[in-house]
Amino acid sequence: MILSCCFLLLVGCQLVSSENYGLDLNKRYAAVPLFQCRAPLYYNCEDTVNCIHRLYVCDGQVDCPLKGDDESDCLEFPCPEDTLKCGDTGQCIPRSHVCNGCFDCPNGDDEKECPSRRVQCAGNQFFCKSQSVCIPLRWTCDGLTGQCGDDSDENCDISETEEIFLSPDSPDTVVSVNISKPAEDSTADEPPILVKSWKVVASKGFYLYAKPLSVSLGSVCGPTLVEIFQKGEKAATLCGNSFPPWRTGHIANLDLDNGSYLIRFKFFNDFGDDDSRSFSLHLWQSDL
Repeated sequence: MILSCCFLLLVGCQLVSSENYGLDLNKRYAAVPLFQCRAPLYYNCEDTVNCIHRLYVCDGQVDCPLKGDDESDCLEFPCPEDTLKCGDTGQCIPRSHVCNGCFDCPNGDDEKECPSRRVQCAGNQFFCKSQSVCIPLRWTCDGLTGQCGDDSDENCDISETEEIFLSPDSPDTVVSVNISKPAEDSTADEPPILVKSWKVVASKGFYLYAKPLSVSLGSVCGPTLVEIFQKGEKAATLCGNSFPPWRTGHIANLDLDNGSYLIRFKFFNDFGDDDSRSFSLHLWQSDL
């Protein structure tokens, strides 16, 4: 997905509007006869009759359904005017995205040698102080270096996953965290990103449920958050100060993976004006 940023003194990434290209992002396929589907305006996908606008070639999103050839050989692809070619992928980035505080090129080509500026990242982003840019939150604590110049996104304190096994005699548990704001110390190093995980497993033949009891993770959603995964897929997210009116679950326990939740808490030391950050999540099993 292409990202864009807008800022005066604040920056936040959002979906690109059609006016950036003069095209409707919901109409990537060109409604022209196939014999007209040729450069410089169009591109004909291999082995299909799909014709796409040339500005969607090498834009980081696959549009050709069979081979994805609109995103292959991008390093040799000449980018249109008013775009920047990413050195590692060949992706073409609109000039309006250059030096806007968000990484659109994976290697950050679009944010290199930019003038200094004040940047405030959106809730789903992490601020790299060394470059004064925002990167996607999912890049933090992923084991990859070089995404922030000082690798501050990999300054992480990751605890081992705590496993909790429910049983008919002990059918429920509460996973909770409460972190108090430390005393001010201007000489202290930047604290690491705290990552804690729990795996809650239901008994065989039971269903597993989860419901938040309280959420106090900031005035906005992110970056500190709780993610709940089911079989490797994200099932729910807790963030901000909301009290989500949901209950997730009803997983038939055919094996340990089917009848379990992985709960991951990422804390970025973002207390703001609050004195603490906390959440409480109730998990239980039932044969109903």
